Amino acid sequence: MPAGTAVLPLAWPIDLALTVASHGWAQLAPWSWDADAGRLARRERIDGVLGTVSVEQQGPRAVLVGWEGVPGAEALACAARWLSADWPPEAAIAALPEAAALIERGAGRILRCSTFYEDFTKTVLTINTSWSATCRMTAALVVEPGGGAFPTPEAILDYGEQRLRERAKLGFRAATLVAATWQMRGDGAIDRDGDGRAEQLSYDYLIALKGIGPYAAAHCRLLLQDFARIPVDSVVTAHLRERHGCDPAAFAASRAGWGPYLALGYRLMRLRERLG
Repeated sequence: MPAGTAVLPLAWPIDLALTVASHGWAQLAPWSWDADAGRLARRERIDGVLGTVSVEQQGPRAVLVGWEGVPGAEALACAARWLSADWPPEAAIAALPEAAALIERGAGRILRCSTFYEDFTKTVLTINTSWSATCRMTAALVVEPGGGAFPTPEAILDYGEQRLRERAKLGFRAATLVAATWQMRGDGAIDRDGDGRAEQLSYDYLIALKGIGPYAAAHCRLLLQDFARIPVDSVVTAHLRERHGCDPAAFAASRAGWGPYLALGYRLMRLRERLG
């Protein structure tokens, strides 16, 4: 299949670099982020064919999407999901006036993978472990069973819990991932490619999955554009204690005015702190 490029117009400004910096996803296989070139790329398997999709900033309201070995329409759809191009920021701007300038500049989007299932799996791989271990486990899944791209739910199930535990070194997360994959597939919450049905993947549904706690459920919802809950981990707890002198519950109570944008407000507050 020939290579190609196309401009993806954006309804609202989106800053690619700030989106990449929103969290650590770009450091996980199969992503590649060239900060000097401003180019985000990854290997994708679409319709059984392995290729590459990339995105570069073209202006505040446009990105250039490139592809090789995969259909252009699917490449554009991948890029749009990575950047949450369908997310309208007007309500968030109204709820977070102190962050309005950042959102209008193109911040506020959190880098997403090509499917919900990949976001879910990578979230599971952050539970009770170090970031270096998350990177290692993710890379192992891309090599095998992914064969160069991130594996589909079917590939994970075919690979099986034992190999996930012993060869990919997922430890206890192997059982969590396999059980959740069977459950979500059986319930129709995800399809065979890993695309999710947001209306079924509620916080209550996710937290009811065996091995999925409040942090993981809130993080997965965040990547479905639900900002009502901060995914609280040790980093968040330490930051709030050291910088704001409070725990997560007290912080949430003090920011009640942010309403359903609590988690987005928190992330943009952290961004403002980093930017000075």
